[in-house]
Amino acid sequence: MAPTVTPQIQSSLSQIPGNSGQQSGRTLAILGCGAMGTAILSGIISFQDSSSGTQEIDLLPTRFIACVRRLESADAIRSKLPCEALDSTVSVYVNNNCAAVREADVILLACQPHLYKPLLQESGICAALKGKPVISVLAGVASSEIKRHLVQIFDKESTDIHDLDAVFDAFSVIRAMPNIASAVQASSTVLEIDSQPLTGDIIATARAIFSCVGTVFTTTPEQFGICTTLNGSTPAFFAMVIDGLVDGAVALGLSHTEATQMAATTMRGTADLIMSGKSTLDLRYEVACPGGATIQGLQVLEEARTRAVWMRAMAAATSEQSSLGEGLKVSRRGA
Repeated sequence: MAPTVTPQIQSSLSQIPGNSGQQSGRTLAILGCGAMGTAILSGIISFQDSSSGTQEIDLLPTRFIACVRRLESADAIRSKLPCEALDSTVSVYVNNNCAAVREADVILLACQPHLYKPLLQESGICAALKGKPVISVLAGVASSEIKRHLVQIFDKESTDIHDLDAVFDAFSVIRAMPNIASAVQASSTVLEIDSQPLTGDIIATARAIFSCVGTVFTTTPEQFGICTTLNGSTPAFFAMVIDGLVDGAVALGLSHTEATQMAATTMRGTADLIMSGKSTLDLRYEVACPGGATIQGLQVLEEARTRAVWMRAMAAATSEQSSLGEGLKVSRRGA
């Protein structure tokens, strides 16, 4: 997929350059295959079913291992995937992460952020990860943090003296942030490209995986937190916007189903207009004619300081990311 990127976005985010065309890993293990991991897996399978002969297909894994902690999570994954995929290309492992990592060529780290340390500390996983590309979709956890933790584990488990800098370089981690729309191949995904050297294979593999579930951008470590909120959190924000509009329509007499379909379709069309190059300012004033109904609605939104609220929501979600790797304030049952 080759989207058109507006100049404003291109100044801080760039589309990923073409890959080298070399074939990468063939088996992908998804550690902590919850909602996000399942969405990515579903999107890849859908893409493979509908495409053939492209460069991305050549780079994509052909076998998948979904790893979870609970039997009910395994059943949930199976219920969301086509039977033919479960029969031929997808295996679901319960409490067997080490075996999955050993069998895999590429690892997608998709557990809840506060669970990654105990997961990587499981017996044998650190040694199995050495030399294999790891793609992390953990919000709030830098790739350097993951590598440092792996080095600490390796140092404790090894009885020999090693050059820890060389051990650090032996682990290859790239950070990505897709969103839940991966399941319908409409995600916006950002990859972190930093000053630490990454092999062409891991970048090409990450690009292939996330290109088949939507649009892919790159950014710097300094801006990755902002992009995490903009890519990962805003589907929930947009859902709240639609909820409010739908409730307003229902209060006026429209059915909930009709209102939801109309609001979602209109949001998608509006996004298409913006992606085509139309500015949000021009769009507003093309719709809101002088003295008309739309400008009265916009006045209510302005009086409620709606834009300032969204700005604060962005700031709050971004600032909270730094604590996610240490634990959640509210306990959740994960995959």
